Amino acid sequence: MDETPSIDTAIQPALLDAVCDALSSAIIVYDKNDQILYANRLALHYFPVPAAFLTAGTRLRDFLGAVYDHAIRKSFAASGNPLPGREEWLAERIAAHWRERSETQERDQRGRWIRLAKRRLPSGYGICVVTDISDQKKREEQWRADLERVQLTEEILDNLPHPIFVKDRNFNMVAVNKLLCTLLGAGAEAILGRSGAEVFDADLAARLEMADRHVLDTGVPALSIEHLRGRDGGQRQVIVRSQRVGKPGRYFLVTSIDEVREHSSADGRPAVPSSIANPSLQDLSPVRAMDERRLPRPSMGFSGRKVLLVTADADFEAKSLKVLTRLGIDSCSVRSEVEQQAFLSVAKSVDVALDLVVVDNQMDLACLELAEQYGIDVLTLDAFQLDTDLAFLVSEHLSKTEGTQLPTADDWEISTGADTPAPAGAEGIEVLVVEDNEINQIVFSQILEGLGRRYRIAATGSEALRLWEELQPPLMLLDVSLPDINGMEVCRTIREQEKHTGRQTPIVGVLVPAFDHDRARCLAAGMNDVILKPLSPDAIEILLDRFLQAEGFGLAP
Repeated sequence: MDETPSIDTAIQPALLDAVCDALSSAIIVYDKNDQILYANRLALHYFPVPAAFLTAGTRLRDFLGAVYDHAIRKSFAASGNPLPGREEWLAERIAAHWRERSETQERDQRGRWIRLAKRRLPSGYGICVVTDISDQKKREEQWRADLERVQLTEEILDNLPHPIFVKDRNFNMVAVNKLLCTLLGAGAEAILGRSGAEVFDADLAARLEMADRHVLDTGVPALSIEHLRGRDGGQRQVIVRSQRVGKPGRYFLVTSIDEVREHSSADGRPAVPSSIANPSLQDLSPVRAMDERRLPRPSMGFSGRKVLLVTADADFEAKSLKVLTRLGIDSCSVRSEVEQQAFLSVAKSVDVALDLVVVDNQMDLACLELAEQYGIDVLTLDAFQLDTDLAFLVSEHLSKTEGTQLPTADDWEISTGADTPAPAGAEGIEVLVVEDNEINQIVFSQILEGLGRRYRIAATGSEALRLWEELQPPLMLLDVSLPDINGMEVCRTIREQEKHTGRQTPIVGVLVPAFDHDRARCLAAGMNDVILKPLSPDAIEILLDRFLQAEGFGLAP
């Protein structure tokens, strides 16, 4: 009967010790007579006094006096501050312990910040809980410093001469300056936290996000010329620059907008900063996003320039050839190192000089080495740069060599037109190729010779009509885009004349992917089929087998 209270009495201090350890707090319990009933061992961690002053039965006043003697005196002596009187200090502390609730934060002699939470219960018992809050204080100080930096950053952004916005790694707006808000006609609260698609037009937002992803992944700054709708509803041509800042895992994207000047250049087009109009080699690292509407025109003087594309990616191939065509460049594509070697060998044998080899960076390194072996400049691109940078980089390269003498058609030894001799031992031709692009003429020659076929090449529509009437070829491969008479008109003329001969020549139109929508027009003009560039030996061989062996067409089987 008498053992139960003693066991409970032993268990209660043990439970308090466990709870205090779990909370990393010191607890001191005292009665209404201010005698200490309980103090856990962590109390000595906060109050450097002899352990005897924290045993049960010690007066609270004696404990506080020991704290003054062993800690307060040393603390004030080290700081150089005047030491408060002992009795005044004790009276103030005891009064605080008798308040119903009291909480203070102090810095102890070790430089730690501690919180003292005191409570006096209705029964007269008092509890004092001591907690180390040094880490919390550091966080608060860091938060205040960060807040000051944010305010300073906002002031800097607002005083910059260009609209600026900052995105996080999820591409949401986290900072804007006043000029951007003015440009968009919206307050900062309407922009912050939103994605680009919620702030800009859908097309512009998609292009900016594509550039942002590349900048975030690679760290390479981006530069693009875009059209931005202002608050007045009008479209403005602007230069958009983006770069990555921060550390891995905490990257941000800072984007500035610079409006293109309203005055015009000598040719009547809007003037742009010199760093855009004439980028130096150092300026080539930023990505320049250009859509099809803003591609440089063939009038830039690149007509006659020759570029070879090396890629096994059909999409990469089609987009690149489309850009090069709009630049007025003679271009074609090969899909492997073997094809590249064969093409460069043939080009060298007929003294056709290539200006540039563009290599998909997914191709083997040997493709770059091959171009270097033949002394041809090389440009490597990834899929993103293809969409954004190809026109600028090719234009930059060709502009650097603009003053050099380009080979003319008279200088080339590749045979075209009526003077093209048939291969030795041939009694007639099997294929009439109509192609004005000298590089593509090399491709046709390489493929047809490799297949053992007899052929002739015409460079114009009028020449094609003359050779068709003279040679009566069993098959015609007809480029749709010709300098004098387009391929569709050539086909219509031939079909009209064939009404009087009873003979029909198979005609296959040759289109670039950019003009694949003309397929129906080709068939309506009388063509038997259409193939797309770039040409492959397999595709040509299938056509030859199909049409040259068909009854009623061409030479007798």
